[in-house]
Amino acid sequence: MLSKVHGVTIAARQSEARWKPPDSGFVKINTDGAISTEKRNFGMGAILRDCSGEFMAAIACKGQGAVEATVVEACSLRRALQWAHDLSLTRIIMESDCACIVTALNTDSFIANSNWGSVLLDCKMLMKSFPVCRVQHVRRTGNSIAHELAKRALQAEADKHWVGEIPADIAHAVARDKQIV
Repeated sequence: MLSKVHGVTIAARQSEARWKPPDSGFVKINTDGAISTEKRNFGMGAILRDCSGEFMAAIACKGQGAVEATVVEACSLRRALQWAHDLSLTRIIMESDCACIVTALNTDSFIANSNWGSVLLDCKMLMKSFPVCRVQHVRRTGNSIAHELAKRALQAEADKHWVGEIPADIAHAVARDKQIV
């Protein structure tokens, strides 16, 4: 079954309903965005975990302006890719719960979209800087920690970065995901 979202044709397929660790030798970054129309800002969250489900790092970043949800999702993915590049990661799997962004990146079907096409072009360029980089869709239930980090960014005064030490408010969710593995 096919559907069209923002001009991108999306093939209906079964996405993961829960978080799963990446294959051995890979790391996984889940990313998500959140919007506050009241404050006219948006938040971007990402969490980095290894193949055993161990927490490695997380970020919660804030952006200003009123933008549509798909643009925020694209910006979140771009920010996470830049973060992965800054960390010198080499074999990464990116996960997002925004199916149209994932499909657009995997099929190059975003060029004509003026709202988020340029952001995805940036993503494509960043993806080429990694020896291995895959982008895949996960349902919101499998992306809940990234979503919580994005919501947290909306309230923060400054961007937050954690390396090695899990933020207390997401520790239970990281442990839950790891138990499912």
